[in-house]
Amino acid sequence: MQNDMGEEEASATTSGTFAASSCREPLRHPEDDPVGRVPRLEQEVRVAGDLVCLQALGQTVIVVGGAQAAMDLLEKRSVNYADRPVLKLVHATGWGWSFVFAQYGQWWRDRRRVFWQHFRPDAIQKYREHQQDGVRRFLSGLTRSPDKLSEHLRYALTAIVLGSIYGMDVTEDDPNIAIFEKGLESVEFLIANSTWLEYFPALQRLPTWLPGTAVLRRIAEIREAASSIRNTPWNYCKDALQTGNGRDCIAYSMMERISHTEDEVTAAQEDVAKDAAGVAYSAAIDTQYASLQRFFVAMSLYPDVQKLAQAELDGVVGRSRMPEPEDRDRLPYVDALVKETLRWYPAVPMGVARRAMESDEYGGYLIPGGATVMVNAWAIMHDEKMYPEPERFSPERHLKVGEGDPEVLDPTSVVFGMGRRICPGRYFADTTMFLLIASVLHLFDISPRLDDHGRPILTEARPVTGVISHLEDWWHCTVKPRSSQTEKLVRDMI
Repeated sequence: MQNDMGEEEASATTSGTFAASSCREPLRHPEDDPVGRVPRLEQEVRVAGDLVCLQALGQTVIVVGGAQAAMDLLEKRSVNYADRPVLKLVHATGWGWSFVFAQYGQWWRDRRRVFWQHFRPDAIQKYREHQQDGVRRFLSGLTRSPDKLSEHLRYALTAIVLGSIYGMDVTEDDPNIAIFEKGLESVEFLIANSTWLEYFPALQRLPTWLPGTAVLRRIAEIREAASSIRNTPWNYCKDALQTGNGRDCIAYSMMERISHTEDEVTAAQEDVAKDAAGVAYSAAIDTQYASLQRFFVAMSLYPDVQKLAQAELDGVVGRSRMPEPEDRDRLPYVDALVKETLRWYPAVPMGVARRAMESDEYGGYLIPGGATVMVNAWAIMHDEKMYPEPERFSPERHLKVGEGDPEVLDPTSVVFGMGRRICPGRYFADTTMFLLIASVLHLFDISPRLDDHGRPILTEARPVTGVISHLEDWWHCTVKPRSSQTEKLVRDMI
């Protein structure tokens, strides 16, 4: 596909399934038909095949619930759906620097391009040491205190991301982890409270000491957290570089490149680089954390799947070393297990909203310009025609005669987004997930916890509503080393 940003750039929450049905009237907006020839939308919800149209507070929202429709719109017509809805709360909460929420244009292109330079497939190999270091920390933590599974996973992912991006060596009680947690809470707050600010923007100018303005104080706190995510680790890396203590990382590479530019453009380039690094930091951890929750729950519920994956690892990797990314091609079942983890309960079930830049016709229906467009990844990943028994965790569905089946829709083509707003960090995220999942399976057994009578208590996969959907009580499983040799291998790694 030809485009203005190269091949990669052209390719760039509530769970539930929208049923497809026929619709007699087109998905048209009254403003698109001033002479009244088109039947007007008098219902708040209209279903037309794989498209669902919702009308609320004068806004039109189109939900795409089919893989082919999503590909046709977001991939083949990517330019028209590369925009984001305008949310005043993004800037009010200090997230205006994040190109995730940015409108389509040059400002977005500049930051996306810098981001992609450091996360394209041939670049992520530079961060292997940081990924392996995070894996070692996770495995060591599980060996010491398996009851703190959630804390160990969050710490390991933070170590991988902050090490790769900023060269930071974090500890388990590092204050940066708390900053990150507060920042992520703000994203959910932003989405949940965007409507009232859109319609009553003057409210944000009220003094925060007035009764009933606690939400405004919360916005002020969020603004501080968003600023910290962007500036604190960047300044750490900048100071380390100036004192000669910098480590090889993404921010270091960015700063080196900036240092060779002319003074008048240095400040502008630093803003672009700082924004790109901040997005990598803020976007990478929580989605992987949510996805890996699914892995642990699935392994405790499907012991046969776990045993098959461990047998493959034993045969290919052996018991004397750890899995490497280069082993992946020889581990088709483990690779399929990673795909199934992404498909089973998508971590971002409704994606991030797009905006139709111009009116568009699809399947005889009109999508009005300015409409918000969302892809129901949950519905696509649970389409029974593509994935029979979709509620069942089954890596076999991605395999054919022991190899990957190209006829089955790869979940990564949906869960990481589509078109020009596809996740540019998807290769780094996918490699990190593979290393963590393969390493845990290689060294540990995951099983349900037991009650006081020694009977297993099965953990249910209960997603929590949100832009990023976490699971409730997912860490209530038992994680034990597979053998004494496992414990020795972990000790030798540290």
